[in-house]
Amino acid sequence: MELLKTELEQFSVDQIEEAIQMHERTTKPRAMRLWDYYRARNRTILDKPAPDPNNPDSKVPVGYGRKIVTTFTGYAYRPHYITYKADDTASEPYVTQLQASFDLNREHIKTERAGRNTAIYGYAYELLYIAAPSDMVEVRTGNAPPTLTGKVQPRFFSVDPWEIILLYDYSSEPQKQIGIRYYRITDDWYKVEQYTRASVQVWDRKRGMESGGQKWTYTPVSESPNFFGEIPIVAYYMGDERIGIIEPVLPLIDGYDLLMSDSFNEFDRFAHAYLLLKKMQLVPPELKKEPGAESSWLRLLKRRRVFENLPDISEPVKFLTKDIPTAYIEYMAKLVKDEIHTQSHVPDFKELATGTLSGAAIMRLMFDFENVVSSAEADFDEGLLDRIRLMNVVYSKTGALTDDTEAVVITHKRNMPDDLKEHADTALVLKNAGFSAWLIADSMPDSVVPDVEEELKRQKEEREQSFADVDREL
Repeated sequence: MELLKTELEQFSVDQIEEAIQMHERTTKPRAMRLWDYYRARNRTILDKPAPDPNNPDSKVPVGYGRKIVTTFTGYAYRPHYITYKADDTASEPYVTQLQASFDLNREHIKTERAGRNTAIYGYAYELLYIAAPSDMVEVRTGNAPPTLTGKVQPRFFSVDPWEIILLYDYSSEPQKQIGIRYYRITDDWYKVEQYTRASVQVWDRKRGMESGGQKWTYTPVSESPNFFGEIPIVAYYMGDERIGIIEPVLPLIDGYDLLMSDSFNEFDRFAHAYLLLKKMQLVPPELKKEPGAESSWLRLLKRRRVFENLPDISEPVKFLTKDIPTAYIEYMAKLVKDEIHTQSHVPDFKELATGTLSGAAIMRLMFDFENVVSSAEADFDEGLLDRIRLMNVVYSKTGALTDDTEAVVITHKRNMPDDLKEHADTALVLKNAGFSAWLIADSMPDSVVPDVEEELKRQKEEREQSFADVDREL
């Protein structure tokens, strides 16, 4: 997905409609298609025409796209596994304030959603706004941008990727120029919002009949100043290509679903095999000329499942069947599954869990996956820092603590099975090597040390208690 660019600082209604029409022809269908794969609604299989109405036609989308995305998201973006710490002691009060805003916004859930959307679509969006309490006061000084006083909090929420059109300028490092959000109320009524550096405009977009056919009409709803002074949309991208995890393997997922569907068809054909009758007829000769006689006797046979008064011959009744190539089906299923994991770079943890591999051995097997995750996280951090930077705009206009994004250290932890003995051995090696107690505690899994600062506090209390006990003995 290429970045959309413009030199304009604001669009007219006609230009907004043109951008929406282009978005609905190109970007939105792609996004909805990928969303269908995530929901196991593979249209390639579900919309596949039946070759013969008299043959079985099973359509079995397996949902492998969801498995790949869930594995990737759970490993890299599990809630509470991305943490924010102060770069130095002076920035700790600011980071404490920032974390309070994050808790108010349920940041851990929305960050996981952003990670999931980047895995599906290759991009994700958040929209920031300010919560306006009753005691908020707007202060204006001349032509300067308005400032706010009162307990105002920066808020943000996840936006469905097919609702956002984000345009950049033509600079060497493209900056956000215009943001458009449009979302459905009914089939004939949409809300449209345009975000520029100066203002936020809202319209009702409704479908009306005119002489030339159907046309969308725009009715202004509101216009307000943009207190952020820039586009309050945070974009998370998966690399420059903005391609998610599952898109490169969609043909393989199609092949796996087709293999499953055809396997079900084979079993269905086996259950509905042709019936062979030797030296006998289904309908007695004297009744064969009656209209519908054969259909009537066939229905009776299907219902009762009984043959009576058969002649004494070898195998008078049997079914025409063919062997199902189960070995071939199993081979192809495994081959396609392995190729999906290989080409998506996402391992099958179920396969890794079947052996008795050590944590270090598993990490070596996951080297390819870790490369993809590390690269994705580096791009993802750009969005997280942009979110913090926009929150700082609100802080600066409300008199709250402010700092730059460099004051925040973003830490990513992996959602991996824990081998406590290996972690304990590692902690001992780090201690003997002279590393700090903070680093050693932080290297432990969250199941053992959920809060590093609390653990260090307990260690300090234990040391002080030990010294006190020694003093009493002396």
